[in-house]
Amino acid sequence: MRLSILRRLAAPLCTAALCTAALGAAVSCGGSSGVADPGPPPPNTVDVFTPGNVFSPFSATVPVGGTVRFNISGAQHNVIFDHTLPGAPADVPVTTNGVVSRTFATKGTYEYDCTVHPGMSGQIVVQ
Repeated sequence: MRLSILRRLAAPLCTAALCTAALGAAVSCGGSSGVADPGPPPPNTVDVFTPGNVFSPFSATVPVGGTVRFNISGAQHNVIFDHTLPGAPADVPVTTNGVVSRTFATKGTYEYDCTVHPGMSGQIVVQ
């Protein structure tokens, strides 16, 4: 009889302990952006982030042959370049929680927009 009472008392306690452990593990994962930290950029690489509906920084500068890593987190975003300037890289399709890189081979100022969020724009200056 005592054993069955102990089992009935222990079951909710074990369940609560498991839930607490699972919650602690989820919280300790850190961040809510869903994008893994890309780490420090390699030489000639610049990171652009999407904290909300803005590109940050708005303007990034790289040398010819430099790379821009678009760190897209949270909402869906795309990066659509103005292709009237020769040398503009391929557009970045709608992405959520990912890192997409583009390399710039020609000097110039390349403007871009997120067409998912009107008014969300930026530029890359290639020197």
